[in-house]
This record gives sequence, C-alpha cells and structure tokens, in this order.
Amino acid sequence: MRFVLGVGLAVALAAAGCNSPPPRPAAEAEGAVAYDGEQVATGIISFVPLDGGTTTGAAVMKGRYRIYPEAGLTAGKYRVEIRWSKPTGEKIKDAGYGQQSEVFAEALPEKYNSQSTLTAEVKAGANTIDFRLEK
Repeated sequence: MRFVLGVGLAVALAAAGCNSPPPRPAAEAEGAVAYDGEQVATGIISFVPLDGGTTTGAAVMKGRYRIYPEAGLTAGKYRVEIRWSKPTGEKIKDAGYGQQSEVFAEALPEKYNSQSTLTAEVKAGANTIDFRLEK
C-alpha cells in the first residue's frame, strides 16, 4: 500500500511540474535616460513584467542605468517606470537638527512613472534600451 501511495504521489508531482511554464532566459539591460534633452542625473528605473512576474530595477546615475542578470531580469515584455527626484530650490528646516534640507520633487510626468506608457521588450542576453523622454 505504501508503494502505491508513493508512486501516486510521484506521478502527481511530476504532472504538476509539467504544467508550469519553462523558466525565461536571463537578461541584462543598460542604456541612457534623458528628459527633454537633459540627462536624468539620479533616479530609478523599474521594469514591470506584463505577465505579472517580479519587478526588476536599477539606479539611474549621470543619465545611465544598468540591470545585471543577477538582479533577476529575464527575457519578456515590460512596462517601464522612471522616476527622477530633482531639487526644487526650496529648503525646509530639519526639526531634528536645526539644519536646512533641500526639497525634492518628481521631475517627470506621470506618463513616465505611476501612469507609465513606456514599454520595452527584453531579449535573452545583453540589451541596450535607451529612453529619450519628451515633455
């Protein structure tokens, strides 16, 4: 009886494994990010899979980003969100230390982040994907 149960369990597990999608190949992406001709000095770029997988992202520094395969990026179609916190020129008093702190605000329109219309198709291996954003 134990043998029959063991075989039945093994068959059920094997059948369940057959229904799962094959893993997607690893990928990496790098590129330039600019808005209205100005490079995004410091920001964040996120690749949100259209199939509901795990979001992968990286920092944008001096107008460039790079997502390594170790970050979990895989081949597929993505919605891309880019955020750029830029100093407003205003300062506020820091209550804890009595110093002035700079005020930052999102410099990009929502169509590039929270309501992003940007998309990208990432292929297996290395990808260069530039984002030249317009007002």
